[in-house]
Formats: sequence, structure tokens, C-alpha cells
Amino acid sequence: MPGIYYVRHNLFINIMQKIIFLLVFVMLPMLSEAQSETTQQFSKEHEEAQVFFFYKNTLKMLNQNDSEEFAELIKDIDKMKFIIADKVKGNIGDNDYKELVKGYKSEHFEDLMTMRHQGMKVNVYIQEDDGVTTGLVFLMTDNEKLSILDVKGSVPLNKLASIISKVQEFK
Repeated sequence: MPGIYYVRHNLFINIMQKIIFLLVFVMLPMLSEAQSETTQQFSKEHEEAQVFFFYKNTLKMLNQNDSEEFAELIKDIDKMKFIIADKVKGNIGDNDYKELVKGYKSEHFEDLMTMRHQGMKVNVYIQEDDGVTTGLVFLMTDNEKLSILDVKGSVPLNKLASIISKVQEFK
């Protein structure tokens, strides 16, 4: 009898491993669509940069004080990728910045606004599908750093400065 149990148990585990492998294989393309190709490429080319991922649950956990304002700010965000690159260490210049912008525009991001915020130049690009915001990219630069905040989902447009401030606090 112990031999039959052992065979059934191993067969069950083998089947479960195949199911898990299949699920991971099917879900992998969905995970790779998490951020724009331009952001992914920049991240690969600049391994020295700091990279942070925020998912809906992570963002909710950051709301330690149960702030209604913060909850409203993040309610339509599915995920975010935040990259902070040192311009000197990463050898990042004006041409690199222009290539980033060109890349985002090739992915159908459009200029939303340009502003100055706490000593940084901030360019915001928006991606829409039938009038619904599906993504935002914030390119933030000063003399020392280039930061990219790639948001999948949307942020209330009147709260853009708030999200930039929250992200800067995180640094």
C-alpha cells in the first residue's frame, strides 16, 4: 500500500508542477506589458540605476495614515516603475533624454505638460485608449539625476504635482 500512495502523490505533484509552469508561462507576457518598452529598455541599459516597483497593493500599504487624499490619488493606478539614474555614473546626456522622449512618442504617448517642481524639470506624457488614460510617464531631471516614473493606469490630472511630491519623498 505505501507504494501506491507514493506513486499517486508523485503523480499529483508532477501534474501540479506542470499546471504551475503553464500558468507562469501564460502570465509572463502579461507581466512584461507592465511598463512601456522605452522604460524597460532604459532600465536594461542602465543597470546602475535604482529601480522600484509599486503595485496596487504596495501603494495601498504605503498609505499608513489612511489618507483619503492619497487613496484618491492611487485608486486608478495598477502599477508603477520608478527609476532614479545618476547622470554622471550612467553617462546620461541630453541626447539620451531626447531618445527617451522619442521612444515614448513612438509608443503613442503624447505631451501632457511641462513644469518645474522643486528644482526639477518635469515632462509628463499621457497614453490614452479611446479617451481613457491607460498610462502616464513622468520624466524628471535636474543637474544630477534623471528619474522616470512610468504609471500603468491613471492619476487625476489635477493631482500630478501631488504624485511627483510623493515620489520625491520616497527618494
